[in-house]
Amino acid sequence: MKICYVISDIDKAVYFEQTALALRKKGVNVSYILINCTNKTLHLFLKENDFPVFTLETPSLLKSRKAIGECKVLLKQLEIEVVHCHLAHANWIGLWASKRAGIKTRIYTRHSGEPLKLHWKERLIDKIQNRLATKIVAISKNIDDLLNHQGVPKSKRILIHHGFDLERFSNPDSEEVVRIRKQYNPDNLSPTIGVISRWLELKGIQYIIEAFQKLLKDYPNAQLSLFGASENGDYSSEISELLKQLPKKNISIVSFENNVYDLYQLFDIYIHVPVNTSCEAFGQTYVEALAAGIPSIVTLSGVAREFIVPEENALVVPFKDSQAIYDSMLRLLNDPFLCEKLASNGLKSVQGLFSFEDYILKLQELYSL
Repeated sequence: MKICYVISDIDKAVYFEQTALALRKKGVNVSYILINCTNKTLHLFLKENDFPVFTLETPSLLKSRKAIGECKVLLKQLEIEVVHCHLAHANWIGLWASKRAGIKTRIYTRHSGEPLKLHWKERLIDKIQNRLATKIVAISKNIDDLLNHQGVPKSKRILIHHGFDLERFSNPDSEEVVRIRKQYNPDNLSPTIGVISRWLELKGIQYIIEAFQKLLKDYPNAQLSLFGASENGDYSSEISELLKQLPKKNISIVSFENNVYDLYQLFDIYIHVPVNTSCEAFGQTYVEALAAGIPSIVTLSGVAREFIVPEENALVVPFKDSQAIYDSMLRLLNDPFLCEKLASNGLKSVQGLFSFEDYILKLQELYSL
């Protein structure tokens, strides 16, 4: 069976790299069509590992007709039997192209939750894509519920959680940990509060900043490490303004770090607090932080609703509550036994649900349907 992954607007993605290698190891014949990814890290990785990979460019969905035609030609030339699309441009172009190419199995993975403000155009795009697809992968129960609400029949939906190299997260590379600490906390500020998130309103970073400002009165040498900073995020200007209220020496702002496995060892506390139950589609960082053994403060959004147990594997705070975040930080900083309990239970709780091997097996089952 010949399978083609259509992926768009990605630079570095360990998730896709590991999936490519694992599928090949299982004997799956997989090709790649990348959109707006030419010479990015994922493109170079696939080339270096001798995967059939092709690139297309498109400025927007409205101007994607040419790319759809080019994608259709490639799919027919490659004699593809199954198309699996990931992310916005890829979903639109890949599903239309595979439909026009007469490919019977057309899959897309839904990676996005429900936006805070949903435009009618987004509703229309979702409706069209849901009809074009023959199978839709929900990455969490949250997304399965969303698809059900959109009228997607159960027969078309399949729940497949992301898979992780959990052992790698729980066994950090000591040399890399030293490198990361020297690079991102050269003054050895402590405690370090970690956040890995794009600068979007729905991620709730604004409430973390407010909580950290309070924490500085108790811990003047604390550091707020913000990874995933993005000038084009829908809430970047607001976050930038909030950060101006903090001393520069107490803030570390980083757009991207390749080594996600060892990055979490930089943090004494990890925080991820999306602003409602449905805005987060999955939240890989929930799983990664617990797999790395970092005491975490979270809200119950995305996949967290399926495995986070308050007071057992993480501290749970209400949505949009900076005071609760501050109070939880103080609890962790003053209770090493609580931290040890959360770290131990956190690792155990992710091992059953998010095995990478199980994830690959479920993909194989999906492709053979």
